[in-house]
Amino acid sequence: MEEQEPSKVETIVKISILLWSATLLTLSYWEPPSGKKIVDFDPTFIASIFSASTAALGVTIGKKGNNKKDVIVDNKNSKSGIK
Repeated sequence: MEEQEPSKVETIVKISILLWSATLLTLSYWEPPSGKKIVDFDPTFIASIFSASTAALGVTIGKKGNNKKDVIVDNKNSKSGIK
């Protein structure tokens, strides 16, 4: 089966949704000096849309600095009897 290249319209829609959700998230947390929020809502749904749109574009968001290393264990020479 052939993979289809994403169309320009599809990419524009994905980027538009990403920008829209990023704007709403920013506005939901930003409080101007007057102390009155511009928008007041629970940003959970918008955050899920933001995450999904970044994933659709192939962008991975995550914390760096997790110093855990993957360890591959080779048990073929083990004397436990389990192979």
